[in-house]
Amino acid sequence: MDEFKRLYVFMCQERGSEPQESVLSQMKEIRESTKRRQLDLSTQSISQESCQVLGILLQNDVTFTQVLLSDCMISEDGLKAFLQGMQSNSVIKHLDLKGNNLQAKGGEALGKFLRHTASLTSLTLEWNNLGTWENGFSFFCEGLALNQSLQKLDLRNNQINHKGAEELAMALQRNSTLQELDLRWNNIGLLGGRAIQSCFESNKALVKLELSGNNISSDVLKAIELCIKHNQERQFV
Repeated sequence: MDEFKRLYVFMCQERGSEPQESVLSQMKEIRESTKRRQLDLSTQSISQESCQVLGILLQNDVTFTQVLLSDCMISEDGLKAFLQGMQSNSVIKHLDLKGNNLQAKGGEALGKFLRHTASLTSLTLEWNNLGTWENGFSFFCEGLALNQSLQKLDLRNNQINHKGAEELAMALQRNSTLQELDLRWNNIGLLGGRAIQSCFESNKALVKLELSGNNISSDVLKAIELCIKHNQERQFV
């Protein structure tokens, strides 16, 4: 961690920006804790410059397996810069971006990231607004369709409507690695629920799907539950 912190300071200064004291303070706490495999900068307001530097530092870093950036007020340009660097990392398994108000550009950046990452197995995107912007969410879903590493995805509270659910269903038809998906508290509705149900004609990987709070009729929910059960039984066998 000391070397990571030193490089962060050096690279910020090299780019003509001051290293953020809040980030430095959090790095000190991480160093003194036992969670040295976890880069936790949650609730720190991270600037675009810091995002870019952190992304570069994580390109070839083998220290961390988890990166937590929840409630960091990350701008969408900051996220794009961070993910451009991190997409080549080979050891990080979990990324938490909860509560950063990610929208159209964020969806596009995440979609591109999912196309390239080969190590990430868990992605938390709860409390963002990815579903509000159809084009951005479409880019995200296309990345998910092509991804071959992600096993767990949290999309709670993302304003995903029935059109977003249709895009997601098409991605799930092509994705063969995602096992757990949380879609609670969106706006999927009946049409979106039916679209999700249809993806199980070809998807045999998904074994856990949360859909509470989406105004989906009970008959569609039961049909989806049956599909999930079939997948679970198939994997068990």
